[in-house]
Amino acid sequence: MAEEQEAWSDAQRERARQQVTSAALVLVDFDGPLARLLPGDRWREVAAQVRARAGELGGPELETALDGAPDHVQCLRRVHELAPGIVPPLVEEVTRLELAAAAQVDPADYAVEFIEQCLDRGSAVVVVTNNDPHVVARVLDPHRPRLSARLTAILGRDPDRLDALKPSPAMLLDALKLTGAQAQDAVFLGDSVTDVEAGRAAGVPVVGVAEEAERRAELLAAGALAAVPGVGHLLRPR
Repeated sequence: MAEEQEAWSDAQRERARQQVTSAALVLVDFDGPLARLLPGDRWREVAAQVRARAGELGGPELETALDGAPDHVQCLRRVHELAPGIVPPLVEEVTRLELAAAAQVDPADYAVEFIEQCLDRGSAVVVVTNNDPHVVARVLDPHRPRLSARLTAILGRDPDRLDALKPSPAMLLDALKLTGAQAQDAVFLGDSVTDVEAGRAAGVPVVGVAEEAERRAELLAAGALAAVPGVGHLLRPR
């Protein structure tokens, strides 16, 4: 059984690596594949803070309506649907929390090397994130100066387009239009089922990136072509 599992993992890794190294456009989610913005239980704390702030702005009924939202970004999506008038101050609070978190975390293992290797072989690299786009530079650049400026683009949360947040394919479609790449010539790296849904809706092959074996199985079941524990598994031997 152990040998079968090892062979399966090797096959997943090779399939994922081939998909990435052959892509003209590498689309990658930020929170998860490139950094853990809210590690441990911090994401639960931030979601609770956002729900509480929404309650202050929109009343206790709104806070109660957000109880089922799994994270702070999905809270924003729900508020956009239920109480759009309080979206601007709530987005401001969410952005403040994200930027504060970004100042305290490091890139994921091999994330910097992965980005550089993709760029060096001539692939366009676009970060597609539901977070504020400024978190990307705040996390990456202290470890490799101006790395964020080398990216082809950073497409993040636009307060005026909250309906474009994943699982909507809107940002992925924007990236395809921006770069002129065809969907079949791109790959999208994500760590959530909503990432897989966004990629499939855009027609872009998806490679899952998640440390937990259970999460990788969920990504495969959702339609990812392959799944690996981290972007280090996608590096091409030099």
